[in-house]
Amino acid sequence: MGKRLKSYVLIALVMGAFYFLLSHHIIFSSVRDVDLLKKNELTLKDTFVSVRSTPLEEILENDALVDAGIEDVLVKRGIVSEEEINRQLERIKAKRTKEEESSE
Repeated sequence: MGKRLKSYVLIALVMGAFYFLLSHHIIFSSVRDVDLLKKNELTLKDTFVSVRSTPLEEILENDALVDAGIEDVLVKRGIVSEEEINRQLERIKAKRTKEEESSE
């Protein structure tokens, strides 16, 4: 009986850890600075993100990260100013609009 209970507990822990990974972005801004952002949908995509090694434009082009609030993490950690984020988001929006117009 004890082995069975341990197996169930282990399975429950593994399932809980997997659900956590499905539902959160884990943002690394340095070795010691880690932030969690809630995902809008359950997926393993973009579970681990390093904002120090990824270009700002690439981070802000990722709609899942922007929807989760990555801008707040970038500003809070002093990686970039809010003005720079707004400029980059406007640039990305203009780029997407231009791509949509050229594809029509």
